[in-house]
Amino acid sequence: MKLVNDHTANTFYLNVGIEELTERLIQEKDHRPMIAHLHDEELTEFIGKHLFERSFFYNKAHQKIKSNQKTPTEIAEMIVNQLV
Repeated sequence: MKLVNDHTANTFYLNVGIEELTERLIQEKDHRPMIAHLHDEELTEFIGKHLFERSFFYNKAHQKIKSNQKTPTEIAEMIVNQLV
């Protein structure tokens, strides 16, 4: 993350909650090798564990955006607003 931050004017962490990530990823399991083998009921714990392990790095982003229940357009608008 330091390397990315040092060479990029703005980095963004799109913070999405575990429940919403689970809902999104259940629909994409077949295309994601790290989770394809998991049962749906195991996915929430897997996501929570990995978010916890990675949060140290994610939180080093220049900008953090809470993007629960937001459409891609709303998230894009939030990013643009952070840049101006």
